Amino acid sequence: GIDVSALQAAGYGLPAFGPKWEQAMSSSKAMVSDMGSSGRAKVMFYLLNATKDAATADPDMPEFVRSRTRDLVDVFWSDLTLFVEQTYNDSMGESVGNADELDKLGTTPTLLGPCWWRAKVLNTLRPFDRSIFYQIKSPFWWILTLISIVPLLGVRVGFFSVLLLLIIAGWPADEFQLVSYILGFKGSQFISSGVIQACIAAVKYYMCVNTDGTHTCNTEGPGVDQDLPSGLVDFFGSCILTWIAFLWLPCSYRNAGNRDVVEAVDAEAQEEKPTKKCCGSTDGYDTSKGGRLRGLLAWDITSFLLSCGFCFSLMYIDSAHLRQGGAPATSVRFGEVLWDACRWEGHAAIFFARIFYAFLSFPFVVFLIPGLNSVLTHTSPTGYNRNGLCVPFVMRERLDDKAK
Repeated sequence: GIDVSALQAAGYGLPAFGPKWEQAMSSSKAMVSDMGSSGRAKVMFYLLNATKDAATADPDMPEFVRSRTRDLVDVFWSDLTLFVEQTYNDSMGESVGNADELDKLGTTPTLLGPCWWRAKVLNTLRPFDRSIFYQIKSPFWWILTLISIVPLLGVRVGFFSVLLLLIIAGWPADEFQLVSYILGFKGSQFISSGVIQACIAAVKYYMCVNTDGTHTCNTEGPGVDQDLPSGLVDFFGSCILTWIAFLWLPCSYRNAGNRDVVEAVDAEAQEEKPTKKCCGSTDGYDTSKGGRLRGLLAWDITSFLLSCGFCFSLMYIDSAHLRQGGAPATSVRFGEVLWDACRWEGHAAIFFARIFYAFLSFPFVVFLIPGLNSVLTHTSPTGYNRNGLCVPFVMRERLDDKAK
């Protein structure tokens, strides 16, 4: 059975940050330190196999499901092991420097100049020394955040176009920041073009249907009053900007260092290969950057193509008069279907295709959970200091911790 007394002695159930809790933490840190990296690796390896056995213990589980489950546990556990080791190193003070030192790096930009605004925006949105709980206290952060989720008139795509230029202007761009940009951009798409526009559609449908059975959906329905250019900018821009950032990843630089998984490789694979310098990066052109983000990007292009097919289907239904109660059905050519985009039915089709595409971006939202960005993409966290320089992420100490 479970030794409850051992758990209590280790510190389970103690109030956080109390004297006994701090004593238990100190004792646990000392024990983990005494284990050494080899001992910690063995513990993680044992837990890995115990987890795989527990996850696949069902005797009725099909073999292909069992195999895939074990593979998924392997993938996650390798990332978790790296994260645990990095967290331990940080707790032992093996960091790249304190926040005050990193904040002074770089050249102070001219007040209100282009570089000053770049530093101001990036330090507000991606600070190297603060969490979201500090950011929400800043009015400027709220202004930028609200602009980033406006789905109308191409505002959201325009905002993220500028943000991408600011990140790339670091020359070379940072890998973690490009990954965070992609996840943030797709997350904003899910919220603005997905959730917000779906709510707008529901309200407009409710309002355009009258109690006497008539309707004004052809003039006041969802998406009817959106102009064609802004709808297309949001639709295509949500895919194009994502892929521009992704294609820039091989030329990026790891300002906070590398977090490679330890893998068994043969001697030939260990030989150094010549690297091709790219975009100012001393790392060269490295297609491995971005970690497992490639799977999500493959999902994104698939979602985009499905959304295009969905939009075309809606416009074809209207062009061919396939709705019940309307004009007789007719055959139409491809060009006639595209011409439907200039009418109110086409505007509505594009509107709903944007919602469809936005909801398919939900897998990106999962990676926005704190920690998963670093764990699943193998990129060490970074941020921008007040001079606009990208540096490793170091959380500032609390005032009471400094007093000690």
